Amino acid sequence: MSDPIATMFVFAGNNGSGKSTIRNLIIDRLGVSINIDPDALARRIDSENPDQRKVSAGKEAIKLARDCIKNKRDFTVETTLAGGNVIRQMREAKENGIEVIMFYVGLGDYRLNIERVAARVRNGGHHIPTEDIIRRHITSTKNLLGHLDLIDYLIIIDNSSSDGEIVLEADRNSIKHRSMIIPDWVKEIEYKLVNGHNQQ
Repeated sequence: MSDPIATMFVFAGNNGSGKSTIRNLIIDRLGVSINIDPDALARRIDSENPDQRKVSAGKEAIKLARDCIKNKRDFTVETTLAGGNVIRQMREAKENGIEVIMFYVGLGDYRLNIERVAARVRNGGHHIPTEDIIRRHITSTKNLLGHLDLIDYLIIIDNSSSDGEIVLEADRNSIKHRSMIIPDWVKEIEYKLVNGHNQQ
């Protein structure tokens, strides 16, 4: 197999899972200069009221991703994976011969996500309504399980302790355990991966 012309790195997981922190920790090692972050775009548009610029920032993020795909450039995106935008971008990337690598960050228990978002708000970060976190806890995993075919390489990170741990890695041919203990929330993903591979 020839080397991919470009790579789309997706950092996915529910709000409060720590995907931004993990992305910031490894971004330099990835060597990618285009990092699409709607929150940062909103702050750039209006530093005083970034929440009022979410729609404009979202449109700008979509435009940037399209431009990277069209021009075959490496880029990173961050998503809860609860909606359809990034899934559409992943499909478009695949159609254009771009490799999709996903870092999926989870906590297993949405109450922990709620606590982490509350802690973030106390430190000046942005608020996410509790009902959105609970809903995304289900839809995020569901969308991951439903679109594994779009992912060339998947890295699952359990971030329930203070230092996130890679517990599982998978490509189209193999699944590697990186931890002695696989959290319950990861087992459902592993089951789908195993059965998906068996059906290919």
